Formats: sequence, C-alpha cells, structure tokens
Amino acid sequence: MARIMILGGGSGGLVVANKLARGLRGTSHEILLVDRSPYHYFMPSFPWVALGFKEPEQVRRPLKNLEKKGVRVLQGEVREIRIPEKRVRVNGEDLSYDLLVVSLGAEVKPDLMPGFEAAYHPWTIEGALRMREAIQRFEGGRIVIGVSGPYYRCPPAPYEIAGQLDFALRARRLRDKSEIVLAHPHPQPLSAMGPAISGVITEILAAKGVRFEGNFHARAIDPERRLLLGQDGREIPFDLLIMVPPHRPSVAGMCPGLLTPASFPLVDPKTFRCLADPDVFAIGDMVNPAINLPAAGVVAHFQAEFVANQILAELKGAYIGESFTPVAMCIMDFGDDAVLPMCDFTRILDLSGPPSCGVLGRSKAIRLTKMLFESIWFATYLS
Repeated sequence: MARIMILGGGSGGLVVANKLARGLRGTSHEILLVDRSPYHYFMPSFPWVALGFKEPEQVRRPLKNLEKKGVRVLQGEVREIRIPEKRVRVNGEDLSYDLLVVSLGAEVKPDLMPGFEAAYHPWTIEGALRMREAIQRFEGGRIVIGVSGPYYRCPPAPYEIAGQLDFALRARRLRDKSEIVLAHPHPQPLSAMGPAISGVITEILAAKGVRFEGNFHARAIDPERRLLLGQDGREIPFDLLIMVPPHRPSVAGMCPGLLTPASFPLVDPKTFRCLADPDVFAIGDMVNPAINLPAAGVVAHFQAEFVANQILAELKGAYIGESFTPVAMCIMDFGDDAVLPMCDFTRILDLSGPPSCGVLGRSKAIRLTKMLFESIWFATYLS
C-alpha cells in the first residue's frame, strides 16, 4: 500500500485528488490531502466578491467533501518538507509519504512593497471584502489599478477588474466623475499573449475609457501624498488604489539547495518531478514561472491531470491517460462584455519560440459561461 500525499487544496491539488480517487477506487492505497484552510476557494470569482456580485460562501466548498470520494483531508499548516526522509511536518507532526504532490500555490506578500497599506486587492477573500468596502465608500475620483511585479496569480485579472469597475461605476452613475487608470509593466495590454489578444483587450479598454499606462514598474506607494511610484520616476496620483500584491512561491522548505534564486522548486518541465527526488511532483503557481508557464489555475489543472496519470501508471503497472496539454484559456469578464483567449505554450516548453495565442470568442454570452463554469467546477470536484 502506498500513501500519496497532496499538499494544497487549490486547483491543482483538487484535480489530483479527484483523479487519484477515481483511479485507485477499490485498492488499499491511501490518498491524503493537506491544506491550511478547511475550504477550497474558486479564486476566479474573487473580483466578483469585491464588487458585491458574490458572497464568500458562494465561492467556496468544504474540502471535507473529498472524504466521500475516499480522500482523507487534514487541515494544517505545512511547515517543512524533508525530502531525503520522505516526511512532511504538519501541525507539529511528521507525516510519511511514498509519493508527494506539492501544489501549494503562491502567497501574497503585501509587506514587500512599501506603503501597500494604502492599497486594496481581491487576491485573497479577506482582501476582496476589504476592497468591497472601499468601493462602497468611493464617490468619484481617480481609481488606479497597479501591478507590483510580473509574478502574480491570474495575469488577465487586472484588466478584468478595470472593465468590471467601469461597469459598476456606470450603474452607480459615478462614471462621469471618475477616471480609471491601469498601470502595468507590459508595454501594451496583455502583450505577452501576442498581438491578437492584446488588440482585443486594447479595444475594450479604450471603449470603456480606461487609460493604459504601459511599461510601468511599480516601486512603492506613498500613502500620504496618495501616489503610486514607478521605478523610472513616474508618479501616478490616486483616490482609490487597487494593487496586485507581491507574490512569492509557497515552497515550505522544499528541495533545500534545489531552488532557483527566486525560490521556485527545480522540476523536470516534461514530468514536473522534483529534481531532488522523482517521487515528488511540484505543479501550479509555485513552479510555473520558473518554466515559463503562466501562474494560472487552468495550467495547474492540466498539470494535475498529467501528474495523476503518472502516479496511476506507477501504482497500477499499466495505465494510459492524458498527456500534458500546455494550453491556457480563461474567460475574461469585463462586466458587460467578455473575451475567451487561448494560448498554446508548446513552443515555450520546447524552447522553440513564443506561445501561439488567439481569441476564441467575444460576447456577453461568454460571460454567462464563466458563471456556469463555477457551478460545474464545484459539482465535478467537490459535490
């Protein structure tokens, strides 16, 4: 009997747990999932919580629901991963494993940016509720949406927030006395995803009157003068600042001596096995920027399917499942408009060129699909 331990109950961990539960049903193998939270949160809906469209209980489900599928769930903080001993320290207890999947995601670190206490953000559920209160108090002025650095969860989110704020301010009849500025390190909106996607997003922002401030690398926030400060000396005044907080990978002491300078675990990009031990897999936001993949839930999802396949093949002796699909797609909700972009990162992983990206569709109906997807996600993985 093998114990497969999964660290993290986000998108990647949840998909691995479900696939293993189906594939190992009726066997004596144990599946144990560890997460600090009792809930799985559907993070793409956090901006909707910030704008009052959703409540926290609508975007979460108890991880304990997995136990009906045969997955043991332990709530606790992962303190240390001791790979040579095949043990993980959780809640002061050492837990052994035979195979380990680490999907701890990225953590927000607002304290890494000076003056961040003056900003709001929806990158955590607590942050989303705080941002909602700030928006409720807003009576007009300049809203600035900034980005603290290139590494953060869900790269399209700042653009969605800009569009949703435009929609919300129109509903409150505040748009005529408000300005929205989006300051981003990219030279053009989503330019890393190619001209087709960038062109559509640029068109949408222009139609909504959102001013894009490109090549803006934020350095700090001056709370007293209410300024967002750039590394090149630019200063952007704000009445309300929504800022993507600094992110760092959640490695919990993983792979000592085998981390990149930015603390990403080193993995084989073809298998996602940790170089320190092939019995350890690392997927999702905690590793993807180091292998040139975006920090996005959809990528973690496909990695999770692939990693679960490898584990099932190893334990069952013969198993064929899905190969890794290096594709990312997400519905970008702009309030009264929506876009479905898609990127294929095959050439990125092969080091043969840029990703191949395009727009699959744009319509209000696509926004309804995003709402439906949240329900499908919960029904599939946590019913």
